[in-house]
Amino acid sequence: MEKVFKGSKNFELTEVKAVENDGVVRISGYANNKYISDRYGDVPTPFNREYVYELTEFKKNPILLLNHNSNIGSIAGKVTEIREDVKGLYFEAEFTKSEHIAEILHAKQLVQEGILKTVSIGGIWHYEDEHNRDHLTLAEIMEISLVAVPADPNALVEEIKQPAPDKSEDKQAKSGMITSLYNKITAWGMNEKLKEFEVKQNQAHKEGQKEHN
Repeated sequence: MEKVFKGSKNFELTEVKAVENDGVVRISGYANNKYISDRYGDVPTPFNREYVYELTEFKKNPILLLNHNSNIGSIAGKVTEIREDVKGLYFEAEFTKSEHIAEILHAKQLVQEGILKTVSIGGIWHYEDEHNRDHLTLAEIMEISLVAVPADPNALVEEIKQPAPDKSEDKQAKSGMITSLYNKITAWGMNEKLKEFEVKQNQAHKEGQKEHN
């Protein structure tokens, strides 16, 4: 059965470069490398297709974020080029010229100094090769963020592939709930009738005693 995970994975850029030209800071490098086991133990490998990275959705809005924050103040810049080649997922990005957000200015400086070189990729990760379960065969890239420290990979991915519920078991459960509810209602009705009968019996007994006296 195919495994599918949705969430974020952190990677250290390789062959990273940061240059400033005309007041614009640009960063480039490989966000993920094919055929090499990453820190999650995944090996990006094509399977039944010629590519690993699906970029269609990302290219609709190719922004560079900080720490996966989706608010406007966390847009660090834009990804100007992203492609898959024989090595892996290569991208180029440039920082915004805005000087109004201190966090972005700080991140830009850290990139220029070579201190910040970790990206986190949000997407959907497919493992379709049942004979090689560690092969990442398809990565649907949704967003790219600059992050400070790679987090625990076990805390970053959320498995979304769940076995379909057994409808027959669901029906049996619902049937059992209905039966239980019916039995409770029936028992309650019988108890009410028994109480009513006991009240009438007590009244009749009291009236009989009055007549006898």
